[in-house]
Amino acid sequence: MPGRVLDVTAYTTLDYVEVSVHGSNWSEEGTTVLDVRTSKDDPDTVALDLELDSTAVAHVKPHAQSVSLTNEQPWRLVKAPEEAIEGDRNKRPARLRG
Repeated sequence: MPGRVLDVTAYTTLDYVEVSVHGSNWSEEGTTVLDVRTSKDDPDTVALDLELDSTAVAHVKPHAQSVSLTNEQPWRLVKAPEEAIEGDRNKRPARLRG
């Protein structure tokens, strides 16, 4: 992918993930890189970095997104997919029923 923002190495968490992006009147599918990291300067924060392959999606210019989480938040993120798969879907909000 030309013009990559994130470094992708053998240590990258997920180097190929299918993704959907949506605008007010458009929707496209492509691939993305997802990496989980901690900073040497702030080891109490976990960061999720996401970079969409902009060559596959016409509406998005090259960029990367980063979400910073406290040490407790990643554990909730780990449990969420298990709950989505195993839980009673009728008890979940409609937006989460997929």
